[in-house]
Amino acid sequence: MLRPPEHLLARLSRYWRDGGPWGWLNAMAVSVSLLLMMGLISLLLVGSLGHFWPSRLVEIALLEPMTQTSETSDADSAAIGNGQHLLGELMREEVRHVQTASGTSRPRQWWLLQTSSEQSAAASWRWLPKDMLNALTFPEQALALELRDGRVLYGMAQALSDPTTGELVTTDVSGSGKPLAEDATPLFVRLDDIESQRRNLAALRSHGEQLSKQLTALTQQYAARHDSGTVTAEFEEEISAARQALITREQQLMSLRDALTAGQLQLAGRGGHDGQIALEEIKRAWQPNALGFGGRLSLTLNRFADFISDTPNDGGEGAWPAIFGTVLMVVLMSVIVMPFGVMAALYLHEVAHQGRLTQLTRIALRNLAGVPSIVYGVFGLGFFVYGVGAGIDRLFYADQLPTPTFGTGGILWSSLTLSLLTLPVVIVATEEGLARVPRRLREGALALGATRFETLWRVVVPAASPALITGLILAVARAAGEVAPLMLVGVVKLAPELPVDDSFPWLHLDRKFMHLGHQVYDLAFQSSDAFSNRPLVYATALVLVVVILCLNLSAIRLRHLLAQRYKGATE
Repeated sequence: MLRPPEHLLARLSRYWRDGGPWGWLNAMAVSVSLLLMMGLISLLLVGSLGHFWPSRLVEIALLEPMTQTSETSDADSAAIGNGQHLLGELMREEVRHVQTASGTSRPRQWWLLQTSSEQSAAASWRWLPKDMLNALTFPEQALALELRDGRVLYGMAQALSDPTTGELVTTDVSGSGKPLAEDATPLFVRLDDIESQRRNLAALRSHGEQLSKQLTALTQQYAARHDSGTVTAEFEEEISAARQALITREQQLMSLRDALTAGQLQLAGRGGHDGQIALEEIKRAWQPNALGFGGRLSLTLNRFADFISDTPNDGGEGAWPAIFGTVLMVVLMSVIVMPFGVMAALYLHEVAHQGRLTQLTRIALRNLAGVPSIVYGVFGLGFFVYGVGAGIDRLFYADQLPTPTFGTGGILWSSLTLSLLTLPVVIVATEEGLARVPRRLREGALALGATRFETLWRVVVPAASPALITGLILAVARAAGEVAPLMLVGVVKLAPELPVDDSFPWLHLDRKFMHLGHQVYDLAFQSSDAFSNRPLVYATALVLVVVILCLNLSAIRLRHLLAQRYKGATE
């Protein structure tokens, strides 16, 4: 029997003893983790494209007459509808087994068509049997309209109001004589003009508010001067000019409002929306079948940018308030939990006697890290909201009762609840970092005459600062995605105001807020049309993952800088 050389056995023994296989296993685990993370982001990105990427519009001609056969049930007829033409997006195909008149079962192919959202932001879905479809066409002139209330309409443009007379015309108002059904350029020009007018309207409204405040201040000064008899002609002229400027601004606002509400678009025929639509209600319009790859990509990026920056409407779109609320809550939670977590860890590791009571305290902290988050939510509701918040209302806001101010859910109580949730994580991570600080640093500082407090504050804490940031990273990762406790202590589906604005005290801790995790839950499980909201669920989850990644990467960068700064002290 052949035996390997002794030097080869020695090398293998030394390789195993030095931990060589474990290094490869660690590298494999890191690679698998990175692949899984990239796969998750890719899944969310592809899933969200179903909403933002402009799909082709198909015009379906149904067989005539649409009579009920032995293989067509009443439900089939209701799904197909009475019209002989339908316009929309083909979403998916599905094979179903149907019972024939002889009692046998045979497969039948069905297509799911998304048509115009006529009554609400929820899409209209129609299941169509493939054997009842006569022809499919992809008309380039078909329009897709995204309205400001969240609805999406499909149709053929028939007429557009003349910007000078307001009357509907059937040809291009630019004078080319080309029918609007073939060339929608004048519609896009009018929509761009209306969007510019909307921006001007917002600027004029803001300027009008400033003029109104100035006029109010001047009126108060006039009353004070009138009582003291110091009103001058120049001051009266200043007040008159301020009034005239405000009147002029109001007239400009009225003319802009009239211009916004004057435009109309007529859609008609061929299975799409039939009726007039005010141009002011149209947020965006495009011709999906006439767009190339560049146009589709540009439209997708614009729609996704609007999704990030807009506020939610009746259709459930708009993630900016949820992004702002998530980031603000995490920042407040970090500001609250880090001082308490660091002080508790310093006391347990550096000050407290290392006896049985300290060991029991550490065991209790580790057990608290495993308590379900909903339990913390119940505690926050009972202690912070109904206890502390109600007490604050009785002491400082008694004139507003029974309407609560702090005695109801808010971003402050949510941040405090999540601070309790993440406090054990911060304490454990900080203690582990303190244990890695060499004892010679403490002894050297004390030998040079530093007090115990100065040693902790100026030597131990800076040397353990990378571990502190590690605790912060773990706390952010744990808290940013929590939803269950927030539903009890402050998060809502739609918050009318952000917790931060330009009115004193600028940061309003008593206000409710929106959260990305709760928005995912609401779109997926509480929506009346969960199927059409599925891409929005992916998009909101993608934004949540990106926000958490950005927060963690910022903390990791800070930890790296601190580790490099104190690298020599801890070696």
